[in-house]
Parts: sequence; structure tokens; C-alpha cells
Amino acid sequence: MLRIISTKPSNNVVICAAGGGKTTRIAREALADPSQRVAILTYTDNNIQGIQKCIVEENLVPAAHIEVLSWFTFLLRELTRPYQNVLYTKRLKGIHWVPGRSDKFATPDKVGRYYFGNSDLVYSDKIARFACECDAASGGKVFARLRERFDRIFIDEIQDMAGWDLELLEAMMRAGIKLTLVGDHRQPTFRTNYAGKNSGYGGYKIIKKFREWDERGLCTLEYQSHTHRCNQAITDFADALYKDEPKTESLNKEDTNHDGVFHIRPQDVADYVKAWQPQVLRYDKTNKCAGLPAMNFGISKGMTFDRVLIFPTKVMTAWLTTGDDKHIDGSRAKIYVAVTRARYSVVFVHPDPPGLPGIEAVYSPLALGQS
Repeated sequence: MLRIISTKPSNNVVICAAGGGKTTRIAREALADPSQRVAILTYTDNNIQGIQKCIVEENLVPAAHIEVLSWFTFLLRELTRPYQNVLYTKRLKGIHWVPGRSDKFATPDKVGRYYFGNSDLVYSDKIARFACECDAASGGKVFARLRERFDRIFIDEIQDMAGWDLELLEAMMRAGIKLTLVGDHRQPTFRTNYAGKNSGYGGYKIIKKFREWDERGLCTLEYQSHTHRCNQAITDFADALYKDEPKTESLNKEDTNHDGVFHIRPQDVADYVKAWQPQVLRYDKTNKCAGLPAMNFGISKGMTFDRVLIFPTKVMTAWLTTGDDKHIDGSRAKIYVAVTRARYSVVFVHPDPPGLPGIEAVYSPLALGQS
């Protein structure tokens, strides 16, 4: 087992509330010292574009010392190809994307079949494990090379990591690679793979892994509990979805005369949309939205709107009616994402006064805010 190089953690895990400005924080920290070689990693193409845009906005031009890469490009280019020959001599051409788990009957000692299906593509759910094995088989050369390549590595949307990714990140920490991991475990709408490893830390439960790393001295865990986006009423409503987490302070103090969380009768939707032009959000395409153009909750992640109008599913309707959040155990993260897209108002289409605290009624949408 590799020893921890420093007794003082050089690695940070930063939990940012929705709208807390985590991308800006990453960009500013990465830009702070142009003499350092920095990698910024994230999972989705949309996140890559958002980071690149933020760097340009902060720096006016792209920064030569910063590389922005997808997580899987990083795994392939920096961790597997350089020393793959210690385990597998057929040159890796790319990644075999697996929606679930690859070849469940293969064993790791059969390297060709287990990791590659005897092809030149590595399984997406096993590439992180292959990187760890390459480092072990090469006597630590994979991570030694990485220390030479980058002075600091930032990983955005850390809550998307799963399976052997978490083992790899821990091994990198132990090898003296300086990591800053940023995200929000309340927003796990994607995941990098569905490997069985670390299944007890999937989704929201990934916070347990971060706390373990903190307790073992591998990193410092920090909560950044403020939001620039949502007003306090929306923030309080969102916080209630995760009662055991630190409370969030809103820095949005603007008063628009229509601020907070509301419900509206279906027959009033057309007038409300005409008056306030909210962004319509739905769980998925199976939701009927009165013929209005709508965006799925998951797609809206990372976006900001002045106002959102949410058409609930049957499960969400039961939650709104009774106030019992057991109904949303499977959809809590996506609801949190949807609610926290709004600066000023969130409106649920719901015919009756909800049993859920924190929701006001909008009975006269055209008159609201006009007096």
C-alpha cells in the first residue's frame, strides 16, 4: 500500500450548494498561479463547455497552463495508454461504453477478456480499475508520471463519480497527486459507471466516502453553504429535501413582488405563463405539460432561470398532497435540481392546497405582483 506523502492533506473536497458558484471558484483557483500546470476534469460535454466559458470570462482569453478534459479522456490518455503494456499489449483505441456492467462472468486474472472483451476497446465500467492495476504492475510509474504532468487536478461534479473511480481517486491522493474535488452530493443526476464496487457510496451516499477520507487525513472536507441564485424561500424549500445537511444562506436579496414557492391550479396555467414567462420543467417526456414546451429536470442541471413552472409526476403529486417525502425517495435529487434552477419563484401545478409546508397559493396569476 502506498504511504501518504504529507501529514497535512493537500487534497480538498468542496461541497457547494446549488447556485454557489462552484465553476467560478474552480476557474479562479486554477487561474491563480499561471506557473502551475493544471487539469480540470468533469464528466459531461456540457460541463466542459461551461468550464471553458468561465475560464475565458475570468481570464479574457484561454489559459495555456490549464487543460480541460472529460473524465474518460483523462483516464484513457493519462492513466491507461502510457503504461498499458505492463498488462495488455494490444494498443487501446478507445472506450467500449457500457450502460450497465460488462461481462459479469469474467475474472480480473483474464486481463484481455475482463477489461477489453479481447478487443482494443476498454470497458467504461472497468477503465478506472485498469488504471489502478497498471500503476501497481509498473511499480507506481502511472502516478509518478501524473505528478510530473500536473501540479494540481480539479474535478468538477464529483458526485458523478462511482465504482472504481473512487478507488482511483483515493490511490491518487495516497500517491501525492494534489486534488480538489468539487460538487454537490444532493445533485447526483448522472454517474460515470454502474460497476458493483463502492455501490454503498452511490449517488447521495457518496458523501460518506468524502467523510471517511476526511477522517483518515486524506483530504479536507469543506461545505460552501451559500447560493447566489435562489432567494431564501426557495433555498429553505430545497434544504428541506435534505434535512440532515447544513442549511444554505441565500445571497439573492432582490424583491420582485413574486418571490418564493407556490402552487397553481391547472386552469390558471395559461394565464400564469403569459404573465410571467417561466421555464417549464418536467421529470421526463412522459409528463404532460398542457402542450407547453418543457425541459427535463436532469437536462436543466447547471442552468439558471428567473422562474420555473413544474408539472409534477403522480409520485410528486402524492408528496405535495400529503407532505410525506417517502413518496420521492427515488426522485429527490432531480426535484432538488429542478427547484434550485430558479432565482425568484418556483410554481407547482397542483389543484389543491398542498400538505407540504413552504408553498403558497397563486390564485390570481395575472394580478399577482401588479398591485
